[in-house]
Amino acid sequence: MSRENDYITQARAANRAIWEGIHVLKALQSEWNALDYGTTLDDGTGENAGITGADVGAVVFDTCTAFEQVLAAGSATNMAKLL
Repeated sequence: MSRENDYITQARAANRAIWEGIHVLKALQSEWNALDYGTTLDDGTGENAGITGADVGAVVFDTCTAFEQVLAAGSATNMAKLL
């Protein structure tokens, strides 16, 4: 495989990971809301020690919303072409 083709493969893999990550975060919003994690989610322990519910909520909602705005501004079309 040529370096250029390998480069395309790597870009597509990174693109897919971002695309899927955004959609997983969006799906997690439903569980957050249904289980009222804004008030019931315990702080992390073990490998999640130091992570608070507020930290998680900021990513699941605020960061996800920011990514969705980028997608809506035209990046969704660009990304979908590489899936």
